Amino acid sequence: MREVLFPMMTGDASEPGVVATWYVVDGEKVEARHLLAEVSINKVDAEIYAPVAGVVRLAVDEGDEVAQGAVIATIE
Repeated sequence: MREVLFPMMTGDASEPGVVATWYVVDGEKVEARHLLAEVSINKVDAEIYAPVAGVVRLAVDEGDEVAQGAVIATIE
């Protein structure tokens, strides 16, 4: 199992971000480097890609506030 983390996007790690859009659904099979989500913090957006191939298990919902560095999904 591989964790997918919300990236550290600011110098203040206590500042939460948002999972703006999921491009996959829970249980979907993906290949490595597949676009998983777009995340945002303070008008800065980033795309999150699958680090490995496998089945995605979402840990948070679209629109949820998430701590930087937190697990947002796993790939089994």
